Amino acid sequence: MATQTFSVTGMTCAACVRHVEKAITSTEGVTAARVNLATATVDIDGSATFEVLAPQLEDAGYGLVRIEAEAPLGEDLGPSRNRMILALALSAPMLLSMLPGVPWHLPGWVQAALATPVVFGAGLGFFRRAGRQALHGQASMDTLIALGAGIAWAFAMAEWLQGAHHLSFETAASLVAFLLTGKHLEARAKARATDALKALLALAPPTALRVEPDGSVLEVPVAVLVLGDVVRILPGQSVPADGRVRSGAAEVDESMLTGEPLPVPKVPGDSLVAGTVVHGSALELEVQAVGAATQLARMAALVAQAQGSKAPAQDLADRISAVFVPAILALAALTFLGWWLGGGVAQAWRPAVTLLVIACPCALGLATPVAVMVGLGAAARQGVLVRDAAALEALGQATDLVFDKTGTLTEGRPTLRQVVVCGTLGEADLLRLAASLERDSEHPIARGIRDAHGGALLPIEAFRAHPGGGVSGTVEGAPWRLGSEAFLEAVFPALEADVTAVGLADEQGLQAVFILGDRLRSEAPAVVTELRRQGLRLHLLTGDRASAAQAMAASAGIQEVVAGVRPEGKLEHLQRLQAKGAVVCFVGDGVNDAPALAQADCGIAMGSGAGEQGTGAAMAAAPLVLLRPGLEPILAARRLALRTHRVIRQNLAWAFGYNLLLVPLAATGQLERFGGPMLAGVAMGLSSLTVVLNALRLRR
Repeated sequence: MATQTFSVTGMTCAACVRHVEKAITSTEGVTAARVNLATATVDIDGSATFEVLAPQLEDAGYGLVRIEAEAPLGEDLGPSRNRMILALALSAPMLLSMLPGVPWHLPGWVQAALATPVVFGAGLGFFRRAGRQALHGQASMDTLIALGAGIAWAFAMAEWLQGAHHLSFETAASLVAFLLTGKHLEARAKARATDALKALLALAPPTALRVEPDGSVLEVPVAVLVLGDVVRILPGQSVPADGRVRSGAAEVDESMLTGEPLPVPKVPGDSLVAGTVVHGSALELEVQAVGAATQLARMAALVAQAQGSKAPAQDLADRISAVFVPAILALAALTFLGWWLGGGVAQAWRPAVTLLVIACPCALGLATPVAVMVGLGAAARQGVLVRDAAALEALGQATDLVFDKTGTLTEGRPTLRQVVVCGTLGEADLLRLAASLERDSEHPIARGIRDAHGGALLPIEAFRAHPGGGVSGTVEGAPWRLGSEAFLEAVFPALEADVTAVGLADEQGLQAVFILGDRLRSEAPAVVTELRRQGLRLHLLTGDRASAAQAMAASAGIQEVVAGVRPEGKLEHLQRLQAKGAVVCFVGDGVNDAPALAQADCGIAMGSGAGEQGTGAAMAAAPLVLLRPGLEPILAARRLALRTHRVIRQNLAWAFGYNLLLVPLAATGQLERFGGPMLAGVAMGLSSLTVVLNALRLRR
């Protein structure tokens, strides 16, 4: 089974979301679909291709669009802007003629000529979508708008044909004009929610300098690059594809992906990521991933997928919307009937139309998904990649936060803490000897010793590796060995619980002991203190020894410690916490912690600094990935989650309150003195814009 995320066009409210979900899930080969006003994330078994799904949605009145790294995101705002301008321009003369002191009165035929192209031209989309939904026995916001505008136009036409002096064409035209204006402004505001994702996609350059077999350089579109191509990247240029440095040495600015401000040195063999910027010197890159396979494209796809996921708060809006439109249609019919029996058709249609328009559940449909979309964009700018909106909401409601130790609470790599000198040589000479013996080893201990030395290495002869023990070789004519106590047949000094030691010996015996240990992240105590201040219960869960885990937890300020657990044990521990009613977040490295990351209400993976494939593994394992190094992004994500949850509650309260207040006023005719249907159109647009603008506060 595969999961694909598509963009969906034509949706305007929560009822549309429900209709799209129904159309997709009724397609053979679809096992599940998660839809919001922006995207549809579909679980398919292979038979339900895009070519199958697109006609199914088109028949229901909506459009399906592939999301690709090279394609622009969102709908083209040009047509909606043109419709808005046309509607406003044609409606303006009729509205001006209603103002006191305006010297002209438009004849009926002029009003009809102006209103008809507004209602059935600029507003044709409302009627088309409402008609298609009616064929499937469905109703949505478009149904209410089409009925309201259509009825107003029909009564105005009847009044004109009967010779009435005052006509209601301006009601029908202005209603469509105001609604189109509101929808266009909504679309512009919603488009801003994906600005961070658009900026992410724009990081990769459109062209690349490909090195041809004869050594010449040809500028080609990035889309034509294939695996194995060699690309030259000049200083100041962006990396066009993922790969490895083939030649050259330079510094690379990876801040847009990792948030780290300092450029990273790159030499032959180092990996490069599309979208990063080369500084100082030219590099030649051997392409290893292009197009959708690059890390940049995968990140964009994951953000798009997250925008298709629903926050749990959306469930309430969906349940209400399922019955809201039919209930409004019935209430409008009763309103019309009541006013008709009390005063005639001429008095009955305006309250009924006002009710239809004022009750359009635009704000209800926008309340949650727009807040989620903006929140996801803000998270991306702060170095947090969110794959599932429910996880972001869970982070804001969390009661317990569980840390893995190695690579999460700690830096995840052994560093040299101490050199115990046992002979006559100085510490610097001993460290150079050890680093020289470990020059070709990729073992974490070897890297720790080499990093501590950081200088020139001595030539080694007769080098030999002893699996499970250590290494040996001849340096300047003298034999040396580096390894464990058993390998050296020596006795090391007593060690602390959380360190590892290797010894260096020559023919005379032990000359030095190098003590290495994983180091607590420097920011960990401050982050732990802030999380505890927020009321979270903190736990340390690790497969390491109990003594090492207790020492590290004490340094960080964490009291709850469970040590010596395998991955399945971590999973069971989280399940026990959840069984007690806790909302659990788990922070891990995204590889060995995959079961716990999946089980947690919010799994947070350390995506930066987790090794060559660390970020990709973390993305696959957790709904939240920290792209910036360190633990501070957890605090940023937590603050954003709390703000997003607060904005969602505010939006839902406004959307429900708006309808609860104005629907009774419309039904009883109280809004007629203020413009009736025209006021309804303005109020509905302002309601939708209110929730969108409130959500956009998350960008700050």
